[in-house]
Amino acid sequence: MQYTSLKLVFGGVEASVLIIANSRGQAFVDHWRQLARRDGMLIPHSTDYLDHAPAALMPAMFIQEVLDEGLMVRFMGTELVSRWRRDDTGKIFGAHLSAQDRARTVRAGKIVTEHPCGMVQHGVMKTTAERTAIFEAILLPLAVEAGRPKRMVVFSILNDPLARDEHGKQFSAPGEREWFDIGAGLPAILPPSI
Repeated sequence: MQYTSLKLVFGGVEASVLIIANSRGQAFVDHWRQLARRDGMLIPHSTDYLDHAPAALMPAMFIQEVLDEGLMVRFMGTELVSRWRRDDTGKIFGAHLSAQDRARTVRAGKIVTEHPCGMVQHGVMKTTAERTAIFEAILLPLAVEAGRPKRMVVFSILNDPLARDEHGKQFSAPGEREWFDIGAGLPAILPPSI
């Protein structure tokens, strides 16, 4: 597997994260970074993100609300629907996962949206062809109106494309996480990388 370092600059702060080399992932981060901010906010507003959604990237995106019971999918791109052969819009992401794994996803979502910061995760999924495929997910926070559940946008891409008749069956390893600063620093205590 080939890795590269992605340099991110947010509010004059530069950070590097290790990611799978993918120009679409870089384009996603660049788009998020370049969006206008309201009233000096550190992160773009959810409606601004959707109003200026990059058509070429939307098929590989989720927009999720971070709730105590799980990550509620509010948008699931067509590439993701094809990957899993289902549309989870309006459902809890990973509802089939163990309680421990769901709690881990909620904790990561809360860190991304409440601190706020970014996260890159490299994981492994099993496919219907009984092979493993490596995915990269980049999580970035989105601002919402007061009183609304926190939101994040997730860009998820595969390192190896699936065959026409193949789709994702299950996550087989949670993968490594890299947290990155978007201008507010990183929390003093972060969950383990895996």
